[in-house]
Amino acid sequence: MSAPRRGAARARRVQPSRQPIDWSGPGGVALIAFGLLSGLALLRAGGPALNGLAAMAWAVLGIACPLAALVPLAWGVLVFRPAARPPRSRLQAAAAALASLLGLATLIWAPAGGVVGAIALSLVAWAGDVASVVVLGAGLVVASALTLGPHGHPVASAALRLIALAAELAAKGQHRRVAENVFQGVAVVVSTESAPGDEPGALAIQAEMPDAEEDHVPEQANLDGAQADLALEDGWRLPPLRLLAEPTPPILRSREELEATERVIEDTFDQFGMRLAATTNHDGPSVTQYALHPQRGLTVQRVTRRHADLELALNASPLRFESPVTDQDGRAAIGLEVPKTTSTLVTIREGIEAAAGARQVLGIVLGNDITGRPVSHDLVRMVHLLIAGATGQGKSVCLNTSICSLLMRLDPTQLRLVMIDPKRVELQGYGGLPHLAVPVIVEADQAATALAWAVGEVERRYKLLAREDVRDLAAYNVRPGVERIPYVVIVIDEFADLVMVAGDRIMELVCRLAQKARAVGVHLVIATQRPDATVVSGLLKANVPSRLALAVGSQVDSRVILDTGGAEKLIGRGDMLFLPIGASKPVRLQGAFISDPEIESLVNWWRDQGEPEYLDEVLRGEVRVEPKEERRLDPLFAQAARVVATEGTASVSLVQRKLTVGYSRAGRIVDQLAEHRVIGPYQGSKSREVLMNLPDVDRLLQGLPGGKEAT
Repeated sequence: MSAPRRGAARARRVQPSRQPIDWSGPGGVALIAFGLLSGLALLRAGGPALNGLAAMAWAVLGIACPLAALVPLAWGVLVFRPAARPPRSRLQAAAAALASLLGLATLIWAPAGGVVGAIALSLVAWAGDVASVVVLGAGLVVASALTLGPHGHPVASAALRLIALAAELAAKGQHRRVAENVFQGVAVVVSTESAPGDEPGALAIQAEMPDAEEDHVPEQANLDGAQADLALEDGWRLPPLRLLAEPTPPILRSREELEATERVIEDTFDQFGMRLAATTNHDGPSVTQYALHPQRGLTVQRVTRRHADLELALNASPLRFESPVTDQDGRAAIGLEVPKTTSTLVTIREGIEAAAGARQVLGIVLGNDITGRPVSHDLVRMVHLLIAGATGQGKSVCLNTSICSLLMRLDPTQLRLVMIDPKRVELQGYGGLPHLAVPVIVEADQAATALAWAVGEVERRYKLLAREDVRDLAAYNVRPGVERIPYVVIVIDEFADLVMVAGDRIMELVCRLAQKARAVGVHLVIATQRPDATVVSGLLKANVPSRLALAVGSQVDSRVILDTGGAEKLIGRGDMLFLPIGASKPVRLQGAFISDPEIESLVNWWRDQGEPEYLDEVLRGEVRVEPKEERRLDPLFAQAARVVATEGTASVSLVQRKLTVGYSRAGRIVDQLAEHRVIGPYQGSKSREVLMNLPDVDRLLQGLPGGKEAT
């Protein structure tokens, strides 16, 4: 070996080897520092940053939040004493014991277990309440024994007492009342406002838990000025959620079914030389939405034109396209909504539970969207709500759901209801409700009088607001020294019937209320099954920005309600399109359902607490409503009525052809036939429905002025 090589080898031998840096020391110091900071935060000895840390510890660990300080401290000390570290199996047993303990705490009191307890409870909730107690309790006892060994007997005995308490509450069903969030009386308020004697910026965590023997809810947390109106007064008790039916599990299609439908969609378009990729986007309560990604150069119009071919291939109708939508990867796509053979029943309780933490004054549960998430909106922000749709499509259920949503969270000191029911059957079940400002109104004269009172009440409230120099009712009610004013919700069912009977007077009063009543807490909920331009006028739509359309017969009706098509593609049974204020396009929802026994239980809950205190001034005034002036009947009216009754169909062209008259006169005759209920309303391109047979027509003609001459 040459000399240079020997020198290089010697240099390599004498070069010292590099040792890895030991980070255990700094890591242990960081853990100890974090534990000390957590302890200071829990002792309320820090600023806003530590307050947030304490709030996070409470949210995650619940009553075990001191472990957020103790565990980092202990682990930091053990970093410097490796010989004292416990075996991994004992650490795993300790984690299991903690999760079981917090799961049991969640059963007894919802916020006590934090996120960890909620997760642990959700893993065993499928087995039922008592079985969940047994499983979590067994896990706690076994894990405690493995963790502490012979020193675990006191912990095991305490765990057994905790298990007995949780099992007793679970067997009685009382733990669900205790754990119903704000609606069942648990109010966890995290406030950064300092109490008297505290340092500025100190964290205040208050948790209030009602007596398990009580069925009422204590005063709710006042989160802001608007939410202050939700506080209970005068001993009224809000109804418990147990009065409502439990939410039903969603009915989801299997992965194989979804993939088979995707292949059918792709093959159908491929038959027409149109290549696209179809993927399942959302499996909703009543429809499944597929995301279609067309190839480059394939327009949206070409895709949507294959509507009928897709219905035949999928054996499903009606289909609805929505473009654009966002798929699971965040890309833009064409949405195809396919009806499901079996829909999921959406309950009102599901929506109320989901909206428990929402800051809504007049919260109304609407239903679940296409992703399955509950949707609720505040009537204060919606201003007014118009519900329209064909008969039997869920309009009455939607109206009852809206009313019961308000009754679940507002007492008679916060809400007064005025109900107008021309049909005399839909809203009569709410008679005797303490929230009513007047008994349920069924006559057109009384309806006009009540609406005129509402207009006067709006003017009176505006003067009160001007005196206090505030802009809305929420700001007025929090002013010191003023008498709080309740919200007023006017519910009108069958608005078309009122317009037909009472004429322009009802429309004038409703439009005045819709224009001016927003700021003073007077809101309208209007329902109609006749969505034509004479009822849903342009002036009404301009002042009722939030509209809800159920299934209708034609695209013309859909455009009258929503100013766009789509409602004619709905499948009924509560399927709806909701256009909230400020939205550019409607959202598809499956409406929430509430049964008659649930409504009865809820109304009886309020009836048992007190009688209604009616406002005498509502019906004190007399607003005389004159019926619409009858136009002089066309001399050919009787002959036209018999013609359409014989033919079984009605149209302007039919009357024009059979009676040999001009188009204008035939149109006037058809309008007169509709006014006298011989035929149905206008249905776009379809013929009008004939509502009377020949004997009915004869009886009608006998009752008309000059009927004998007409016959």
